[in-house]
Amino acid sequence: MLKRVLANCGVLAVALLSACSGGGGGAKLPAASTGAAPATSGPAPVAASGASAQTHVMTADYLGGYAGTHSVAASKAAPYLTWAETNSSDAGAISSAGIKTMEYLDPFRQAKNDPLYSSDEATFSHDCSGGRIAIHYNGGTSHVTQYLMNPASSHLMKLLNTWEDAEESAGHFDAFYFDDMDDLGGAAAPCDISSSAWDASNSAFVQGSAHPIAFSGYALNSDASTLLTDSNSIGGVVEECYSRTSQPTPPYTTGSIWTHDENLELAAAAAGKQFFCYNNGGETAASSTQLRLYVFASFLLTYSPASSVLWETFSTPSGLHVFPESALVPTQPRIVAPGSVDDLKATSGLYVREYATCSLAGTNVGGCAVIVNADTSGSHALPPLSGSYSHTLTITGDGVVDGGTASATGAAPPAQVPPETGLIALQ
Repeated sequence: MLKRVLANCGVLAVALLSACSGGGGGAKLPAASTGAAPATSGPAPVAASGASAQTHVMTADYLGGYAGTHSVAASKAAPYLTWAETNSSDAGAISSAGIKTMEYLDPFRQAKNDPLYSSDEATFSHDCSGGRIAIHYNGGTSHVTQYLMNPASSHLMKLLNTWEDAEESAGHFDAFYFDDMDDLGGAAAPCDISSSAWDASNSAFVQGSAHPIAFSGYALNSDASTLLTDSNSIGGVVEECYSRTSQPTPPYTTGSIWTHDENLELAAAAAGKQFFCYNNGGETAASSTQLRLYVFASFLLTYSPASSVLWETFSTPSGLHVFPESALVPTQPRIVAPGSVDDLKATSGLYVREYATCSLAGTNVGGCAVIVNADTSGSHALPPLSGSYSHTLTITGDGVVDGGTASATGAAPPAQVPPETGLIALQ
């Protein structure tokens, strides 16, 4: 899951969030359903002519705090960054620069040094012997024991709101980020609680927060995805979004998992909530341009300007993980409201969505077509398109503050698109 410094887990180490707070999968209570319902509507078109007011798609990254770079000032990041995960010490300056802020917490798994840990047994979930349910993490030299908390506990709710209020008073936050939502992470299920009761208590916990919540686990199962509809939820995070570190096809997300992520992006747009597309890999940005284009094209395929948020982790010299391709903003989709990503699948096997107007860094570059081959093998023919496209988007180098570039004058799209390939064709 999300990369951070595990200071709140009693260790000082940088790791993937499968370390401290569990991965995007994990066990659910028995009989929980799986899979998310497809979206019923897609993003609405956005009018555009001449220069575009939106100079980049919405983006997210760590900035300051425990896990983000301290070498890039908020004022320097602000032209490129929409959301920053940070802490209370840095949130005020980041917010003043015009960047939305959120702070991380895993309220469902707490270790002894975490903010919601106390001696109050009512705040913990228990097994049928009355013991706390432990979740052990062993990674390198880090050994942390967390405990599954009880989201139905009013005492835990009070601890949460006391902590949130204190953090909010110390530095402005637009939302708090809840990890491991509705996910047991392989731990034993609490005693004598049904799956539906567990789901309901998770939803009530989100609703009981004194501040807005974003949550991870949106892609986990249909129970977690319904949390998107809670009025106190601003949106959900999909990890390994179009780029994977786990099996079956790293570093690409492909097949049914890719399709599932695309439909979740559509569903978030239909619900009017944020879809945080987080890809977990830490590959070097400059040497990963093919993968970056695949991620970005997949993201744009079901893109909504009001809800889709790109959160990338390719490594850069500066430590800011925002890339020049995010300055390509498509508007006026020719297929306005796909019910699912399959509505965008051509007979050749490629997924295609055309936009009447696209801009690069605020400058209109004409129409564009987003093209993805999400298969692991086999090229597919480029189908007939509504527009005529003479170029493709090309990218070089690292992040936006590291000298990376994006150009609208690349070669024409190929007649055959190789597997695991994303393209943005331009007029």
